[in-house]
Amino acid sequence: MFLCAQPPDRMLSLLRYHERMGKDETNTSAGGLRGLLDALWRIHARNETAVLGIVTATEGSTYQKPGALVLLDGKGLKHGVISGGCLEPALEDAAARVHRGGRAATVDFDTRSDEDLLFGSGIGCRGRVNMLLLPLPPRAPLARALFAALDRGLDLQLAFAMDENELGAGRSNSDAASLRSIAVQWNREGDASDVPIETALHVEIAAPPRLLLLGAGPETAPLALFARRLGWFVDVVEHRGRWAAFAKDAAIDRLVDLAPEAAIEAVAGDRYDAMLVMSHNYSIDLAWLRFCAAAETAYVGLLGPAARREALLSELDAGARERLASRLRAPIGLDLGGHGGEAVALAIAAQLQQYFSARRRLVVAQRVANVDA
Repeated sequence: MFLCAQPPDRMLSLLRYHERMGKDETNTSAGGLRGLLDALWRIHARNETAVLGIVTATEGSTYQKPGALVLLDGKGLKHGVISGGCLEPALEDAAARVHRGGRAATVDFDTRSDEDLLFGSGIGCRGRVNMLLLPLPPRAPLARALFAALDRGLDLQLAFAMDENELGAGRSNSDAASLRSIAVQWNREGDASDVPIETALHVEIAAPPRLLLLGAGPETAPLALFARRLGWFVDVVEHRGRWAAFAKDAAIDRLVDLAPEAAIEAVAGDRYDAMLVMSHNYSIDLAWLRFCAAAETAYVGLLGPAARREALLSELDAGARERLASRLRAPIGLDLGGHGGEAVALAIAAQLQQYFSARRRLVVAQRVANVDA
């Protein structure tokens, strides 16, 4: 429960985040942006400054690509990596200088030479990674923007100054720019600022995917674990006691303990990137397929064999079948082989990762095309 009736927008995102962190009893570390912000929340809860590292450019073979994030504090790396472990000590040294000095800096890791292979990192990948390191003091505007974007499931556009005098100063924006907690500006020390800046570097931070599992079963817990480690959010709808037990100890974010008719109202206002129909019950799955057909979610997965899929689709009207035609993955998951809940969960997680990655590449390509037009 929020502590104030109508908190300002910049407070609301932090209150929501504190409430979620306080209720998380899974003890399962998250990956991706979600895990990074969990680590940032803990650092700021101690009233300490963090250092955010952003990969700004790469050449050759590199473990990470532009836009990748890492988080450090005064003692070292807290979330994320930029290599298989060879470059992290030098990254920690550079971040420690930013942490002590309180001003943004750039760092360049070049492993393309024979000298680096023999006398340097020894990584042998022959690549180059450029990074921007930003101080994030408690109450930093950029931190607030990141928390707010995560809370609302919004992509965040960041723009940074790269000249020597204003290095690291920047501003954030999103498709919901009217939200004060997202449209913010900061100086190279990470503090709020309204001084006009000229930006040269643009980075987009994608919102973590959100999954809606319509039904629960033996694959729910391992799938939720994969999702958490990948930094995704997972809600589960399940009202039947025996099947709900599969979800109650899983690393999920919300369990909607309602029958389909009532649950539809409960989730109607939420945005999901994928809906997975997996109740292990024919009539319930049919109800959920009708719901998914009316929704706009681009990925709809159906658990079960092809013959069952055809039987379910035959009971839908022509309009519902047409609306599902390009979105339905059934049987859901990549054909990896294996049996049982864990193997099914792995197949589903692999297909979702493939889908989300392809979708992200398409979004980035469209943004570049719009800029060039």
